[in-house]
Order: sequence, then C-alpha cells, then structure tokens
Amino acid sequence: MVIALIVLVIMSLGGLALIRSMDTSNLIAGNMAFQQAATHSADAGVEAAVAWLETNNTVAGALNTSNANMGYSASTPNITATQTGEAFWNSLSPSGICWIPLVGGACSTAPGVPDASGNTMAFMIQRLCSGTGAPASSGCAIVPNSGVAAGANLGNNEGSNEEIIVPTNTGTAVYYRITVRVNGPRNTASFVQATVSM
Repeated sequence: MVIALIVLVIMSLGGLALIRSMDTSNLIAGNMAFQQAATHSADAGVEAAVAWLETNNTVAGALNTSNANMGYSASTPNITATQTGEAFWNSLSPSGICWIPLVGGACSTAPGVPDASGNTMAFMIQRLCSGTGAPASSGCAIVPNSGVAAGANLGNNEGSNEEIIVPTNTGTAVYYRITVRVNGPRNTASFVQATVSM
C-alpha cells in the first residue's frame, strides 16, 4: 500500500511536470506565431512607404526636404552597427514616423485599427544622403539607372527568345531606407527594413 502511494505521488508529480512543459511549449509556439504574423504584416508597411515614395518622386524637389508628418527624412544620421531594432527606431523616430493606414494620402497621428492579425504598423523613410537638398549636392548613395538605348537592336540570343538589353545611363537613382515597426499581441514588436532606389 505504501509503495503504491509512493508510485502514485511520483506519477502525479511527473504528470504535473509534463503539463507545465506543454504549457511552456505552447506559449513559445504562440509567441513565435505572433512574431511571424507581425513580420508578414510589415509587408503592408513597406508597400505603403514605396507607394508614397513613387508618388512624390514625380514631383520636382519633393524628396529633397524632410517631411516629418509623413515619416520622411531627406538625410540619414550616422547609426552604430550594434543598435537593436528598438534602439534604431527610438533614435530616429523623433524625425517623424507614419502610422498606417494612410487616410487621404496622409499618415494617421496614432496607431490605427489593428489588422486581422491584431497588428498595427508604422514606417519611417530615410533618404541615404548626408544632407538635404538636391541629390547631386547632398552626398547621396546613388546608383546609375539602366535602360534600353534609343534605337538599340534588340535581337534574339542564338535563336532563343531571350532579349538582349543594351544598358545605358539615363540618370541617377537615389537609395531610400524604409523601416517598418509592427506592434502586435503579447507585446510583440517586429522591425523590417527594405532599401529601394528610384
């Protein structure tokens, strides 16, 4: 009888340990799922920032000065290589952030309604230049645009359907860094960066 009681106590303790282990595993799996959902939601922030850049890139000089209300900075301060996403965001957010969704082409002033995953998003854009003004005079990171030369012969490559593109310099494109922060359930915070040129 005593031995049976001892075995029963040991089995009960083992069962409790197993339940605690499963709870911990479920919490970890849930947190990872929230983190992944937050990272996927960041795509909407990147797309919103790119759309804003494309719209303003067609307006002469619009991207040469900062626009804090839209989370845009025409110059980029030096940052340290060891900064975490949180430290990076906190150091640059005083220059302006943009909460999405955009309303009438303008940023929200506070987090909007969470998406289907329960996430809210904000972005900031930095032009990779040492100062404001025209890119040529601002020490910008630029890349030559490539295109098709006017009147170039676009033949087929040895009978294949592959076109031969003749690259030409048609101007310069400036690099922009987009940083998106996503806040989600269980204090989830995810940071995603993308670099685009236009």
